[in-house]
Amino acid sequence: MKVKRRQILLGGIATGITATMGRDYKILQQKQQLQALAKQQLPQNQESLLKAAFEGDAQNIYRGQKIINSLQLTPPNIAYNREISKILIQCSRIATEQYITGKTLSNYDGSIQQLPSYSSNLDRYTQIASFQGREVQISRSVTVDIPPTNLGNFSDPLQESLDDTENEVGQVIQEVVQIRKEAPVYFGFVLSSPENSIIVFRGTQTNREWINNFTALQTDYTDPISGQYFGKIHEGFLRNYLRIIKPIPRIIAQQLDSTVPCYITGHSLGASLAVLGALDIALNVPQLHPNIQLYTYASPRVGNPTFAKLHAQYVPNSYRVINLADVIPFMPPTESLGIYVHVGQEWSFLSHQGDFMPNHVVDTYRTAINQEVETDRLRNYPISGIT
Repeated sequence: MKVKRRQILLGGIATGITATMGRDYKILQQKQQLQALAKQQLPQNQESLLKAAFEGDAQNIYRGQKIINSLQLTPPNIAYNREISKILIQCSRIATEQYITGKTLSNYDGSIQQLPSYSSNLDRYTQIASFQGREVQISRSVTVDIPPTNLGNFSDPLQESLDDTENEVGQVIQEVVQIRKEAPVYFGFVLSSPENSIIVFRGTQTNREWINNFTALQTDYTDPISGQYFGKIHEGFLRNYLRIIKPIPRIIAQQLDSTVPCYITGHSLGASLAVLGALDIALNVPQLHPNIQLYTYASPRVGNPTFAKLHAQYVPNSYRVINLADVIPFMPPTESLGIYVHVGQEWSFLSHQGDFMPNHVVDTYRTAINQEVETDRLRNYPISGIT
């Protein structure tokens, strides 16, 4: 019997389909068997997995609290000063206005006297410096002329004709580019009076600073002057502190009266800068060391337990004011990419404005401090379901 070519082809296709279906059927059977086995074992395994997960979460919470309690940091030997705190949170607001004004007016010299939050209670102070650093900016998109490609010794009549035509009508090749440049920005200021001195660092204002704030990687911190090791600190906060280049905080601190209190302060990012600045000055301006007092507002956690313990030794008079509804003071988590703990005696208040930023902004802190509602005592808030 003659077999036509078409029959052979169809037969081959049928054989292939049959083989494929057979293989797929076996795979399907195996999958169904595995699913059935998984269903039989799931309840028991799921229960044990959930139990392990809950126990793990509880252990993490208790371990973090145990780390904090184990430090046993000694409290300040000077009492928290409400009147000074009102001035310092006002200065933190002014530092934000200084930054914004510097970004807006090209001829602004950093003077704080004409800023909206300045008031006569600061007239007794002399502004002796403004901290400046550099931030990377991208200018508006611009077009630039690109010269024609150099063909060397190769001759192309068509290309030469096109080049001649371009020259005749005055056309140029253009390309849109973005020019990156560094522009000076303000990071705060320094005030001096017969009664005391104030060093202020401003809070977060740029996207880059927020990115640095949430870069929770830790890095070893060794004081560049003394060479002393201080544990691990937040890499993003250190980068922001090192951006202050004019003047260097420890250099300007040498000009301050060492016989009167020196208050170092900041809100948000400014608080983390103040934590690093206070340690820097305490280490490298020894005549000022006994009179340093650190007041921070909405401060995130800066370093690990080693850093916190050594910081407390060198800056014992440290006070940390937080809004309990503000998430930033709880960042980074105690256990994340490294271990983080706070520095300073905690003073807290509760002001819930219904959203992330209103709970965090300096004006919320200023209102609470002016009303004197912050306290260092534990409060018993009603918490549903917990006794």
